Amino acid sequence: MNPDRLAELEDERSFLLRSIRDIEAEHAAGDVDEHDYTTLRDGYVARAAAVLREIEDGRSSLVPKQQRPWWRRVAIIGGTLVVAVALGLFVANSAGQRLPGQSLTGGEPADEVAIQLATARQSMGADPKASLEAYAKVLAIEPDNVEAITYGAWLKVLAGRSSGDAQMMIDALPELRHAIEIDPTYADAHCFLAVASGRFLDPPDAATGVSEGVACLNANPPAMLKGQIEQLVAELQLGSPTSTPTT
Repeated sequence: MNPDRLAELEDERSFLLRSIRDIEAEHAAGDVDEHDYTTLRDGYVARAAAVLREIEDGRSSLVPKQQRPWWRRVAIIGGTLVVAVALGLFVANSAGQRLPGQSLTGGEPADEVAIQLATARQSMGADPKASLEAYAKVLAIEPDNVEAITYGAWLKVLAGRSSGDAQMMIDALPELRHAIEIDPTYADAHCFLAVASGRFLDPPDAATGVSEGVACLNANPPAMLKGQIEQLVAELQLGSPTSTPTT
């Protein structure tokens, strides 16, 4: 990408950030109704995320990237829980659902958090590495952002499993527990800890798999996850761990 195009994208990003702040100020002042506010803000955030991604792609194209095959293996896992989770999160976001840590207040840091969250969600299925980097940027601004902690840890679990790095997976578990400590009602963190403990660990931690699976179900998880978690809990209670998905 040439420098002129990058400059144009930077200008557009600045315009979109200003637009987000302006629409939030107008909404707070009562000058914009809820429907128009939601529609306009979601449109600005989605476009800003796309522009940010294009800027980063343009910059990175100037420097050769180190190959990370295991990230690509994570991205193409088929017919497993990760696919359902990624789709569930993307659908929830597309429908305008507010997720933990997503600020609706004005100010540039909040704008950046919204953009990075949108980038992370959009990248999750196709480019897990980019998604993890976006969540890391969120945590640099909001260290207690539950979504970023949870999904960043889950991506590490998947990367560790895909690459055969058991320690990477184990090291991510405290991050899921930290997310639960911050918001015990956030179902996703319970669900992921249940799966990582009861399905991916060798040997499985059945007790944690069951207790966190039950906590996940009690916290009203995404519909796409509910049946899989119910099956996991049932099989762990019977002493027959769910078979691990193929990669």
